[in-house]
Amino acid sequence: MKKYSTILILVAAAAIFAATVAGQERGQYLPGFRGLNTAEQPAPGFTYANFLVIYPTNSFRNRDGDEAPIDFDLNLVADLNVFAYTPKKKILGATYSASVAVPIVSSAVTIPRIGADIGGGGIGDIYIEPISLGWAMKKGKVRAAYGVNAPTGVDSTTSDYWGHQFTLGGTYNPGKTGLWQINASSVWEAHHKKLNSDVRVGNNVTFEYGVGRTFVRNGGKQLYQFGVVGYSQFQLTNDSGTDVTPLNLSLIHI
Repeated sequence: MKKYSTILILVAAAAIFAATVAGQERGQYLPGFRGLNTAEQPAPGFTYANFLVIYPTNSFRNRDGDEAPIDFDLNLVADLNVFAYTPKKKILGATYSASVAVPIVSSAVTIPRIGADIGGGGIGDIYIEPISLGWAMKKGKVRAAYGVNAPTGVDSTTSDYWGHQFTLGGTYNPGKTGLWQINASSVWEAHHKKLNSDVRVGNNVTFEYGVGRTFVRNGGKQLYQFGVVGYSQFQLTNDSGTDVTPLNLSLIHI
């Protein structure tokens, strides 16, 4: 398989961890993942890409986004393996690709005041994207895609529900070389009920933005990319079900 043009990307992204951790429910998409190369499509043929996600935090927040007075510690490492295929033929004038992302997750969560010490590792929720369309513009690209998250993980590596993702984003390349990039993207999520509890996590949307530059070395054989990524995430509907935790219903008082 051919290597993806970006060899390795380190992303500081918000974590999705075990349903047994009674905190703010998050969507399944990792914010920041598409902050750079928002509209990039793999080259024709089969492609393998590897993304390493490292996320340590000791901030625990309630449903209103306020930090809760809980001694909390999370360490998440996820190795995301992406397998993609891109045919040479275009569809609607766009480059078409389909991909599957298989995450290998290791997480450790400690909440001493609640008495929780949760950890584990293994395969996480597999993401399948059967439709990704990318259009090349004079000074950039536009991408639209649909994908589905399957709850294939276990315990601390799964969200425990099926989810749909609709993506629309674009990249603008200023200058003559096209090495600089300015990105904007949105990911809209629709969620099913959890498989092992009466909870339906509210639908949400993530807006991402990023600025980066690619450096070419050895006649194009090596590409190095650096950039800054930001995101905003909003829940569009409330969590529902009889098993929704108190922290997601009202402010916490501990």
